[in-house]
Parts: sequence; C-alpha cells; structure tokens
Amino acid sequence: MSEDSKKNTLLGNVLGLAAPAVLCTLLWGTAFPGIKAGYELFAIDNNDPGSKLLFAGLRFFIAGIIVLTAGCFIKKKGQRILPGKKDILPIGALGFFQTFLQYLLLYLGIGAVSGTKSAVYTSAAAFATVLVSPLFFRSDKLSFRKISGCLLGVSGIVYMSAFAGELGGFTLLGDGLVIMSNLSGAAGNIISKRITNESRNAVMVSAWQLLMGGSALIAAGLIGGGHLRIDAVYGWLVLLYLAAMAGIAFLIWTELLRRNPVSRVAVFNLLIPVFGTMWSGIFLGENIFTWVNLAALLPVCLGIFLVNYSSKEKR
Repeated sequence: MSEDSKKNTLLGNVLGLAAPAVLCTLLWGTAFPGIKAGYELFAIDNNDPGSKLLFAGLRFFIAGIIVLTAGCFIKKKGQRILPGKKDILPIGALGFFQTFLQYLLLYLGIGAVSGTKSAVYTSAAAFATVLVSPLFFRSDKLSFRKISGCLLGVSGIVYMSAFAGELGGFTLLGDGLVIMSNLSGAAGNIISKRITNESRNAVMVSAWQLLMGGSALIAAGLIGGGHLRIDAVYGWLVLLYLAAMAGIAFLIWTELLRRNPVSRVAVFNLLIPVFGTMWSGIFLGENIFTWVNLAALLPVCLGIFLVNYSSKEKR
C-alpha cells in the first residue's frame, strides 16, 4: 500500500488517528488505579519487587494470549499470526524495550517516585519521541509546529504536577529508573514502527512481543522471590482486566504506529497522566473537575492538535 493510500484510510487521517489513540490512553489510564488495587488484593508489599514483576509479567503474558486468540478470529486471508525465523529477533527486540525493560525499570523505580513526578516523566518521554523519530524516518519531519505542540503539552502536565507540590528532589534509583523506563517505551514506539509492515501485522507483533516480554518479567519476578496468593479471587479478576486492557490497547497502538508517523501517535501519550489522574479520582471518590486539572488539559489537547495538524498537501 502506498503512502497516499494509507492517508486515505480511516486510521491514516487525523480523525481516524485521534479516536483510537485517545481510547488507548484512556485504557492505559485505568492501569494506575487498577495496579494499585491489584497490589492491595494480592497483599503485595511496597518493598517486594519480585511480586510486582511477577504481577506485571502475568499481566502482559495473559494479554499476549488474548491478542493471539483474538487474532485467530479476526485475521485476514493469508495473514500470519505465527512468527517466522526472521521475525523472532525484531519482535524480541520490541518485547525487550516496550514490555520487559520498560516495566522492569518502572516497577523498580516507582516506589521512590511520586505519581505527579511520574506524570512529568511520561510527558517528557512523549516529547523525546517526537524529537528523535525524524532521525529514523525521513517522512516524519521535525518542525517548529511540532516542537511548540510538544512543549505546550508538557507544560500542561508540569503545571498539573506542580500543584501537587511533589516535584522536588532527584534520586538515581527512583527518578533515574522511571526516566529510563519512559525512554525505553519511546524506543519501543520507534522499533514497532520499523518492524511492522504488510507481512508483520499488528496482531502478530503485539501478541508475540507481549508473550516474550511478559515471560521475561515472570522469570525476573520468580528469580526475585515473587509470589501471588492463589486464593485472591478479586485480585485475579483485576489482573485479568488489566491484561485484557493492555492487549487491546497495544494491538490498536501497534496498528496506529504502522499506519502513521511516530510523532503523530506518540504525542497522545501526553493524555495518559491526565486520564490516570481522572480514573484515580473517580475510583477514590475525589473531585477531578478542579480548575487545576481542567487548566492542564487545555494545553495538552492544544499540543496534540498542533503536532497532528497539517495543511493540505499537494497530491
């Protein structure tokens, strides 16, 4: 399929990109309160990284199974869902950066970092992806408009976080690991764009990178002495939800990256901390419609619009 043809498809235009991208970030936002609830139900202590990694590994491994099963029903004629020999290395690299390394670093560092600071680091990683992607993709050109849009979006997250009063201080084993985690996720976006094509479809890439990355996290968790209570019924239900949510979101996100410039997709990551705050407020019974949150959402949305806006191009 030519580049012009892709632009004419539903996922290739701005409106078709915005709706599924917002859905992904909306789903990922539920992970913030969901993981917290899972820890409580499984009685996972803050100082038990092994159990946290095991929890994360099972989540992504089950997500991979869900995507693979769904792929058996939705695949097109002639579409592969089983990787060949040439697919193992690139998909394994994606699983390493986007699932294993990203969440290994996140779960090891998150205990020493506040949620507000994590939000700032997530937005900074989205900005970094927009800046770096032109080095790998000629069609994804950097412009003043894109830089301005990213800065505007990041300013909204920083503004929201600053009011929480938890932006001071820096620790290498806390802040440093969370920053590296976000950069690993940004690298995963670029790898995903490079390796997905007509032969490597979103179902195959998403399913197997989740299975590979999830398996590695499970192994790391077991080596670290992690364990989960078998009798925590509600905990397993929460884990199943988190797995299904991750599978759906990663599948859609991978397809969006395949069809669109990385910068246009990655900038929607700015919405994750906003939705995370929203869902946490809903589940905790807090008022989320504060002037601070609403004032922060405006520059984030304007920033996303600026990055994705383009004047009509000559065919």
